[in-house]
Amino acid sequence: MNRKQGKPKVVIIGGGFGGLQAAKELGNEPVEVTLIDRKNHHTFQPLLYQVATAVLSPGEIASPIRRILHRYKNIEVILGEVVGFDLEKQTVKLEECVGGLCEIGYDYLVIAVGRQLATEKVPGFFEHAQHLLGVNAALKFGESVRSFREGKIIVGLCPDARLPVPVCETAFALAQKFEAEMSDGKIRVSVIFPESVEAAFGGANLYRELEAAFKRHNIQVLYDIPISEISFDEIVSRHKHRIKCDLLMLVPTFRGNAALRGLGASDDFDFVKVDDWMRVHGLEKTYAVGDIVAFSGPKFAQMVVRQAEVAAANIISEIKGEKAEKVYYHEIATIIDAGGADSIYLHYGIWDDTLYRLKKGKFWGWAKEIHDRFWRAKHG
Repeated sequence: MNRKQGKPKVVIIGGGFGGLQAAKELGNEPVEVTLIDRKNHHTFQPLLYQVATAVLSPGEIASPIRRILHRYKNIEVILGEVVGFDLEKQTVKLEECVGGLCEIGYDYLVIAVGRQLATEKVPGFFEHAQHLLGVNAALKFGESVRSFREGKIIVGLCPDARLPVPVCETAFALAQKFEAEMSDGKIRVSVIFPESVEAAFGGANLYRELEAAFKRHNIQVLYDIPISEISFDEIVSRHKHRIKCDLLMLVPTFRGNAALRGLGASDDFDFVKVDDWMRVHGLEKTYAVGDIVAFSGPKFAQMVVRQAEVAAANIISEIKGEKAEKVYYHEIATIIDAGGADSIYLHYGIWDDTLYRLKKGKFWGWAKEIHDRFWRAKHG
């Protein structure tokens, strides 16, 4: 691989929201960037529920990574999987050699690999539940929805899933699709949270607004149901609840990435510990962003983008010999699209609950649709 001499080399592992944003932030800087990902395309995961309900096709929410980054001449994309690190030599090790390279050197490292599904933590999940965390999974669930004629649909979170918005939006989308059947009593839709709504949203107090929206859409809400086991037609919780269901979509429990243990900065669940500057604990010139980071509370795309902006800014400061000064502030800014006047905008400080804004109305559903269209146009 040809590299210009003299420019600092930044290796980014992962082509999700965090990796792409970090690459873009560094794309016009005097650095040489290598982005490594297993896949050659980026999927806009917040819209997978619309793939499941056939509002969008898979191609409308995916775009090749090289196309997204094509205008940046200092970025190279490598398809491969990182399986280890040599911290002394400052190299990452690839599972298979790419273009004759088995290791890639770096001056600065950005870890943005995301988290992994841990369906094994809930016995029966793999056999009897569905999820929306991938195009194939969304298409499979969509087929089940289209053939569903009568019974009870449950959507929800497993313990430690921390993705409440897709659950809420999927429930609202199902309620719209089956409005007539729900009015006739043929189909019922329920939402399950393992704790309270406040816990699901990092402490944000929006249960009144959500409960009112669910009620208007005839959606039942069940709190404090930490799912521990799933059978063919039943959910069992740690508190011994037994809930019958005919179609089940759950966000599974997550874990970090065991391949990162060699960094010596992972917590007990293999998430990477960082400081407020997004620097990995105990390591120089190493940053982590996105779902792999061991921050509390839910995980949203806008958080990941801001973390990447902070990491990139601090890398540039380091390269210039300046002190890293840009600090990440852990807050939620999200929209729950309920398909109309019940759509909710939430802005909440997880580390500072004095920041709290909540608004409702059709405008917010419209605003989210415009944002999603803009993303697809920009990357398509």
